Amino acid sequence: MIIMERFKSAADVSSGAMNAVSFSNFMKKYAGEVLVGEGMNDMRKILWSNLGAMLGGASLIALCLPVAALAQDAGTQAEDKEQVEAIIVTGSRIRGIEPTGSPVIGLGRADIEQSVATTTTELLSQLPQVFNFGATDASFTSANNQNANRTFGTGINLRGLGTESTLTLLDGRRLPAAGTQSQFFDPSVIPTMAIERLEVLADGSSGIYGSDAVGGVVNLLLRKNFNGAEVMGRTKFADGFDEYQAGAALGKTWSGGSIMVAGEYNKRGALLASKRYFYTDDFTRFGGPDLRSPNSAPGNVTVRGVTYAIPAGDGTNLTAGSFTAGTRNLQSAFLGAGVLPEQERYSVAATFEQEITDSIKFYAQGFYAKRDGTLDGTALTAQFNVPTTNPFYVNPGTPGSPVTVAYSFKNELGFERSPSSQEAYHITGGLNVKLGSDWSGNVFYAYGHDGERSLTRQINAAALNAALADPNRATAFNPFSSTGNNNPATMAKLVGGFRVDTDYGIQEYGLSADGPVFELPAGDVRVALGAARQQINWQDLAPFQTNSDRTINSVFGEVFVPIIGGGGPELNLSAAARYDDYNDVGDTVNPKFGVTFRPVESLTLRGSYGTSFRAPTLSDKGSPFNQYRQLVDGNGALRNVLFLRGGNPGLQPEKATTWSMGADWKPVSLPGLSLSVTYYNVDYTNRIATPGNDLLALQKAELASIVTYNPPLALVNQILAGGLFSAPPASPGDVQAIVDGRKVNLGANKTDGLEFIGSYEATAGWGSWRAGVNATKILSFDRSIISGAPLRDVLNTINNPASFIARAYVGAEVGGLSGTVFVNHYGSYKNDAVTPVQDVPSQTEFDLSLRYKLNQPFSFAKDVTFTLDVQDIFDNDPPYVPNGNLAFDPNAHNPIGRTIAIGVRAGF
Repeated sequence: MIIMERFKSAADVSSGAMNAVSFSNFMKKYAGEVLVGEGMNDMRKILWSNLGAMLGGASLIALCLPVAALAQDAGTQAEDKEQVEAIIVTGSRIRGIEPTGSPVIGLGRADIEQSVATTTTELLSQLPQVFNFGATDASFTSANNQNANRTFGTGINLRGLGTESTLTLLDGRRLPAAGTQSQFFDPSVIPTMAIERLEVLADGSSGIYGSDAVGGVVNLLLRKNFNGAEVMGRTKFADGFDEYQAGAALGKTWSGGSIMVAGEYNKRGALLASKRYFYTDDFTRFGGPDLRSPNSAPGNVTVRGVTYAIPAGDGTNLTAGSFTAGTRNLQSAFLGAGVLPEQERYSVAATFEQEITDSIKFYAQGFYAKRDGTLDGTALTAQFNVPTTNPFYVNPGTPGSPVTVAYSFKNELGFERSPSSQEAYHITGGLNVKLGSDWSGNVFYAYGHDGERSLTRQINAAALNAALADPNRATAFNPFSSTGNNNPATMAKLVGGFRVDTDYGIQEYGLSADGPVFELPAGDVRVALGAARQQINWQDLAPFQTNSDRTINSVFGEVFVPIIGGGGPELNLSAAARYDDYNDVGDTVNPKFGVTFRPVESLTLRGSYGTSFRAPTLSDKGSPFNQYRQLVDGNGALRNVLFLRGGNPGLQPEKATTWSMGADWKPVSLPGLSLSVTYYNVDYTNRIATPGNDLLALQKAELASIVTYNPPLALVNQILAGGLFSAPPASPGDVQAIVDGRKVNLGANKTDGLEFIGSYEATAGWGSWRAGVNATKILSFDRSIISGAPLRDVLNTINNPASFIARAYVGAEVGGLSGTVFVNHYGSYKNDAVTPVQDVPSQTEFDLSLRYKLNQPFSFAKDVTFTLDVQDIFDNDPPYVPNGNLAFDPNAHNPIGRTIAIGVRAGF
């Protein structure tokens, strides 16, 4: 089209740069014309070659110059002042247009204040579309890579596809990734007092937002135009558990501007395993086996497969006659352990807006959060061979055979406490500009940072072997003692601090414009166009120092076409596309199409189709972290293993095709009733998985392809030469197996399901009442985690989604008193990790929310609201579920149980 020729001439193509003036002049003259056909490809190329010049200035002011110049011209035109205020709804970049074909679940300020949840993450986690798999602060097993969550955060997992496959935004802007391995963002760092609305788009949306938006998008919208002050305080307690929360929000509006600042303080005590009977590995009380560990104090000796319990005492002067064959000492893995970490969190968020002219508005917003946590852990343990040089050596079995000891260091070193901290912040600044002819422009700059620190202790295998081989009774390690009488100096040498410290930084800047291009009988055809650049830095500060950078250049566009309208039936179409070019994993184009049809006013039919992707994070591709440790094989024998873990430089992006269709009904004859149903289908391939991140890898037949037994010395030496080891083997010849637990593109997911949302509100002579339900029915969830393995239906199995999850409510308001009862249902499933397979029954729990509001009880107070919340009213015990060494499933049941919260909120 001729507009492209005009764009080319406006740009200084020969010099490879478009300056601010030429771009401004071009936009003034031609912004209203339409880009079609090959023109869009040409536009992309020109934007690419000129992106650095247009966006790469030294300051935000430089970014704003072309749009500011344009706005001065636009300011002379007569137009609605509210144009700049038009809202971009999650799922579309065209202002004032609802996302065509895709449903958005919204939680407003009233929902937030009525909820029993404490944090923003808890608020979102109450939606059935959000699954409790992946990063949580209550489960740290190898299932779903939960043991990589070293700073105890909780991410959002839409449709069970993983926390890393849900994109979380703050007012439409990307946030610094967290979770030690930069796999998710924890919304709990945003104070609830600062949030105006939460929007959840459970639909693939990479065509609009780029990477990670596979399961969907969560958009956190901060409060604006808030005038006054609010304060709140709440205390929350359960058996063996307590939590305290305080917050405040201040806002001021004036002609042409506003400011809002909100902050929260939250302190949560630890919940110890000893406070919950189901945190046990002795299943005998449930009719199951005793799975307590032989790594105990006193420990156990194994000689040629025969176990001998070490007798209590100082471990000196023992003889073969001191032992009894076939006996064992046992110790619980939960002895001294915590269920939930102790956490203390400070967070603050702010927004600012100011009109510069009638056509230009400056805005800025951001947050800062600091979280410290400590997880109480069990004692350090180890299994090792005792050489004959040890002065306390004794062999209760066959002479000349190796003597293996399973040992707990609890008497010498006590119980572990693993501290961690997270510090995150993000700030965005930009201009919204009226461009004339009902067009709006935006230019922005954003920067975010997340720093995480964690520390655990571990036994240094090389130091332990040296202490075992020491012939000096005064300094040698005595593994036959149960009194903790080993030399303190010797013990100090055995323990090393294991740190995992990371820094993640992201800066993003870009420009966009949207508005009408021409008019159809049904309304205006509107488009949005934009370009952006992201620069990401990820640093692994410990245990190994690595520094990785990534640059992503993006262009995107969206068009909205009203086909039928004008007061009768409506038919709207939308199409969006985004091109992302990564400097390390290549480029990708992802489209999204939507259709909305309203045959009558009360009924809306909709559908969407698109492709999505998730680029491997820099930590996914980072240097592998290797360990030398001992694992038990399928025959119960202890093997010395090189355990390869961490990143893989060869990873490629994950890819998905998603489509959905649904209907919304709001009958005119019954105001207050709203019903919605959505069918979705996701085909997710090339998934990044860690099938070898399993300490039972030597025992699982399905993981045989990632295990190499009796590896050649050349291969062992090659791995050792690469470094990046925690406690390397003393000799290459000690290695008996290699487990490749690095991340690989081997996984696949196929899933489809139905989502139901219904609500009804009505008024009566005595007040008002409301009822609603939000339910998810997954029809299939097929997955493979390793190359060559067929897709397997894992729906309704442990550590995978249950097919039916629902949350319903009924509430009423009479005068200043309001109350809501919530019903939470988690469907039945099968525990296929045990033989025979166990049927786990469904669970239903009830929550209660009571509010009493006094309007202007004092001259200086607008209102005061007293709150009483009860979660899990009937304190339901979880069903017995043999889950590794756990007696229940933390992914399906909250371990806290009945919780009572009392609070007050006041407005001024």
